[in-house]
Amino acid sequence: VYSYLAPLQAGESYDSQSTQNAIEEDILSHPVVIYTYELSPFCSEATALFDRAGIEYKEISLGLEWVPGLIDSSSGGGAEKRAVLGTMTGQTSLPHVFVGGKSIGGLFSGSPGVVPA
Repeated sequence: VYSYLAPLQAGESYDSQSTQNAIEEDILSHPVVIYTYELSPFCSEATALFDRAGIEYKEISLGLEWVPGLIDSSSGGGAEKRAVLGTMTGQTSLPHVFVGGKSIGGLFSGSPGVVPA
């Protein structure tokens, strides 16, 4: 469902290549980068785990939450980044963590994810 909704929220008129370039710049700007929603308990738990472990990270908020009106829908904002993250990695859910420029997934999902299964 979320992978279907992400491109719809982003709309049809955004520049996906520019958004991908911005994401690539983001994920190379720090050894650990985490895309979050401010109201998401999963995102809060992921950042709390990093904090407790003493792991420094760069947090990039895509808005309050994924629902319309709460996601950042400005040009180059959260809706567009979420859609392009889905295209790049197959994951539109957040948190989305990158280590050394590579996606490791979310809190409990991905390869290996923050908390491996």
